[in-house]
Amino acid sequence: MPLTLPRVELRKQVDTRAGRGLLIAIGVLTALALGLFMWVARNDGAPLSAALAVTTPPQGLLLPVLGIITACNEWSQRTALIPFTQEPRRLRVVLAKLLSAAALGTIAVALAWVLALGAFLILGAWVDVKAALTPFAEGLDLTGTQWAQADTSGLLWIGIPLVIGIWRALMREVK
Repeated sequence: MPLTLPRVELRKQVDTRAGRGLLIAIGVLTALALGLFMWVARNDGAPLSAALAVTTPPQGLLLPVLGIITACNEWSQRTALIPFTQEPRRLRVVLAKLLSAAALGTIAVALAWVLALGAFLILGAWVDVKAALTPFAEGLDLTGTQWAQADTSGLLWIGIPLVIGIWRALMREVK
């Protein structure tokens, strides 16, 4: 099966109002679920598995709807004649729809995992400077992980802004 059919089907999923709205809803609900999770676990932190588990309900409820829209959209809009005229073997069209829905679902789940990893890093003191530097203030001997957390938070909140500020000062025209 040439890749043209799956690309066309993927484009049709993303270009329609229903498909685009559903993808936006999945993203917003996943972000809201992670935001609520971060707020609830802000003091104690949480394992990565818990952050990943929070992304499951929005994904699990709405991604199957994407498959249903993929299969039924053209039949309700009376545009099914076009793909089946262009490719008379219906199995190829159906497989292209299946492949594009699977690809889009995989992308959505991967993005949710990236968001969950970001939430985990924020909750685990990898990003929070105060939490990362607390062992220094208490005079404790730091473990390798604690050193890595302090270095990461320092890089994110001090190093990167410093480099950007120096670069802007060097590149900006003085008026």
